[in-house]
Amino acid sequence: MNIKNYLLMAFILLALLGIFLIFSIINSQRTMLAFFKDEARSFLTLIALAQENSIFAEAELEDKITDNLISIIHYLNETTAEKTVLDKIRRNFNLSSILIYNPSRKSIVIKSGNPYEIDYKGFSSEDKIKYYYFNVLNEKFIRFIYNNGRFIFQIELSAEEIKKFSQEYGIGKILNQMVTNPIINYVVLQDLQGIIFASPNVKTMPRIQSDSNLLKVFQNGEEVSRIINFNNKKVLEIVTPFIVEKEIIGLLRIGMNLDNYYQYLNNTYIQLGMLFIILLGAGIAIFSIFIKHQDYQMREQFFSHILGAIDEGVLLVDEKGMIKGVNKMFGKITGMQETAILNAEYDKVFNRDPFSIKIVQEIKSLVEEEKEVFQKIVRYTTYPLSDINKKFMGTISVLHDVTEIRRQEKEQKAKERLSFLGNLVANFAHEIKNPLNGLAIAAQRLQREFPLQNEQYSKLTSAIIKEIDSMTRILNDFLSLVRPQIKESHEFDLSQLIEEMGVLIREQAKQKNIKFNTDIEKGVVIKGNMEDLRRAFLNLLLNAMEAVSAQAGHDSEIGISLKKDRDNITIKVYDNGQGIPASALKKIFEPYFTTKKGGTGLGLFIAHKIINEHNGTIDVQSSKEKGTVFTIVLPLS
Repeated sequence: MNIKNYLLMAFILLALLGIFLIFSIINSQRTMLAFFKDEARSFLTLIALAQENSIFAEAELEDKITDNLISIIHYLNETTAEKTVLDKIRRNFNLSSILIYNPSRKSIVIKSGNPYEIDYKGFSSEDKIKYYYFNVLNEKFIRFIYNNGRFIFQIELSAEEIKKFSQEYGIGKILNQMVTNPIINYVVLQDLQGIIFASPNVKTMPRIQSDSNLLKVFQNGEEVSRIINFNNKKVLEIVTPFIVEKEIIGLLRIGMNLDNYYQYLNNTYIQLGMLFIILLGAGIAIFSIFIKHQDYQMREQFFSHILGAIDEGVLLVDEKGMIKGVNKMFGKITGMQETAILNAEYDKVFNRDPFSIKIVQEIKSLVEEEKEVFQKIVRYTTYPLSDINKKFMGTISVLHDVTEIRRQEKEQKAKERLSFLGNLVANFAHEIKNPLNGLAIAAQRLQREFPLQNEQYSKLTSAIIKEIDSMTRILNDFLSLVRPQIKESHEFDLSQLIEEMGVLIREQAKQKNIKFNTDIEKGVVIKGNMEDLRRAFLNLLLNAMEAVSAQAGHDSEIGISLKKDRDNITIKVYDNGQGIPASALKKIFEPYFTTKKGGTGLGLFIAHKIINEHNGTIDVQSSKEKGTVFTIVLPLS
């Protein structure tokens, strides 16, 4: 993915972040306004309930006063209406005035006290009972008119009791208490005629008929919420119909203070702005880290691909001693998994500093060396690494596995040595072989032509012939190393060859009290040189017999086995002798190396050479006091 795609992704993420912030702001506004609306509805519900209760309570109080006044009038009808009686009733019931009017004569019959006004117009009404309120010098009064057909009674009395009740329990007190709440700007109850009551800070309000929204609420009974200006401030106004006995008699309007709302919005804008800046900064930081990580991964992949194509092993260690890079060849040389050692401490992974990392860290110069590590011969060079300011950054080691090269060099030296010795031995062997042949013929003639006159004579001639045969065999071994031979290869029954050899070995083993075991799979056929393989197996069996012959007081045992699988033939020659010393195991297949007194050191070398010529392998395992096992693996094809 290139940088353009990363930038596009970053832009999309920022756009999504912006949309999220805008949505959050809008949602916050809606939530806050909904809260204010719910609060306003709660206040309006409280006002409506209080007003309704106040109206019913005042109505009950008015009914009680009306009943009392009717009782007084009935009493006056039943008694003589004298002024002294009226004065007494007026004083006892705390009435302002009592007046009896004769409508037929259109004259006042009698009165007590001074009426503030005689309502002649009301006297002409057909209503039997009529009362209403009026004010005199800021004092509230009730004028009660009762028509019994003959007379009309007008009674005036103070309405302060009702006024006091309204002040104590009416809507006015509730409004005054509500206005003290800082969240409420005003409360108004108005009808089509105008304001019925309002909070003290309300001077004027538009009439219902002049505002389409208010008129809609009054006509349809639907609530309206809106933001309007009140005293040069924006308020949230909730308007609901004021219903008494299922009839809309006016509108309740409440204005909610939006100072906290706008303060909350400002704080929200600031917080979201800060959040945006923080997220933007975090996004830029993460994006930068991501780009650096991608760049690091690209460089790491480049480093891995370049080093992966190199035949040498590479080890990168930083200045803190942490392993920061290896290639596949390094893992192949050391036998370690790359994932297991990456970012690990070099000292803990390699406790003996096999690649001179510590030395290079100290001397700040390269070290080149060849040593045997991880069962391989490795030539390595460790270089110090520095930045452009020559500050030490770590080390890089380049390893080359030279095991095969050194093996080939060793074989080449051995061949050169054999070639030199071969020429020398060949000349020597030819010079000696002719006299030996003469001695062998003479000894055989003495043994054949002269009868055995005594035992000593027979032993001497037999010893001469035996020693001549031994020397001839040694000379033949030497000559086989240096004399080029054209060897024929043909198929033969390997099982039969080993069984025939077993017959000879078993007889010799029997004479030496050695147990000889065989486990030969029948019908194993191989293509090769039969005489060479016979010689190789015979050398191994004779060595095994000599190994167990040297020990005393032990049940000596040797054996040979032959097994075949799908691809290979496996031959094992074993004994239960003293075993081969560990120091000698690596050298037993080298020419002229022997641990036997009087040995030539060529038997195992020749066996190894023959097996190699047949594309096979020969390995040895030996344990002290337990014995030795030679394992030969030959390919079927």
